[in-house]
Amino acid sequence: MKRRRTPLLIALFACPLALFLFYLLQAGLLSPPPPPLNRVAAWMPSSWDGDRARGSWEANRAYIHELSLVWYQLDASGDGSINPYAGARDTALVEQAHAQSTLVIPLINNYYDGVGVDAAPVATVLHDPTRRAAHVEALASEVLAYGYDGIDIDYESLNGASDRDAFSLFVEELAAELHAQGRLLSVTVHPKTTDPGSWGGPQAQDWVRIGAAADRFRVMTYAYHGCTTGPGPIAPLWWMEDVMRHATSVVPPNKVYAGIHFYGHDWAGGTCESVTWETARKRMSTYGTIRKWSGGGWARAVSEPWFAYTDAAEQRHEVWYADGESVRARLGLVEKYGLGGIAVWRLGGEDPAAWEAIAAALQAGEE
Repeated sequence: MKRRRTPLLIALFACPLALFLFYLLQAGLLSPPPPPLNRVAAWMPSSWDGDRARGSWEANRAYIHELSLVWYQLDASGDGSINPYAGARDTALVEQAHAQSTLVIPLINNYYDGVGVDAAPVATVLHDPTRRAAHVEALASEVLAYGYDGIDIDYESLNGASDRDAFSLFVEELAAELHAQGRLLSVTVHPKTTDPGSWGGPQAQDWVRIGAAADRFRVMTYAYHGCTTGPGPIAPLWWMEDVMRHATSVVPPNKVYAGIHFYGHDWAGGTCESVTWETARKRMSTYGTIRKWSGGGWARAVSEPWFAYTDAAEQRHEVWYADGESVRARLGLVEKYGLGGIAVWRLGGEDPAAWEAIAAALQAGEE
């Protein structure tokens, strides 16, 4: 008799439990598990390497939900005006993206030929209410005039604590103006694992205030090693985890996008050259070397490919780069931390297998 009652008892407890869980889900008190991948943002240059970037867009646009074209620069005068790069304001491209429901969120930066990234024009705007208001107006007007869905602010290497409050205020004012027009604000930030950060760039970015105001919070989780350092992994997975753990502790996770690098660096002596996957593959073939995989050795998982070779001048080179396997390894961060998505830097010359990994993750999220 006791055995016969067991299924009945299970059913009596299971049905109310299922109804209770369903109620919590409908009431928003219980969230479903995050998908493996839900949104993909991609930065796309037009004034440099434009043909390869456009080719990548055409080949992979079915997997891109947000297209951030590198189209604008803050004017070096610091008066708040903006300058379009070559290839900007391409209405046909905007219409093509919108036709497939891809959001167009162009990027504006503070990079200048012959200078590189320069904090001075940004600081001039930030600390002057009149110039700051002019800049907000210039950005909002440009977004509306060309039918964009928003703007992506990529102001890098600012002046630490001296710019922190002013930058936050600018983000809040711009967000209010764009939201009033039904548009979005994306802010691209330097990575850090603790606040305020280890140098001026991240120290100038108050993640709590920026994350509260912006709709997209894109973290550049790459350049752990770069041309200002010696050779090494560009974005070791263990470090990306640390950055995402901190980001999601202070910013709503569904706003956070993990930056995924598609590029590489070739270090030799005191020189460093940025390379694409295509270039890295050609050099492996030219110099008869083989791809190596760094799964660990840096205390935790690195998950990045590299190789070394010696050129005709007997100079040793070390190359770290991204491929399909490294991208696949990083996509797990989205589900683990409930992120809003990923942001890839950048279209053009990347491994086609990277998009295969992205497509598989998107498909898994739909099942």
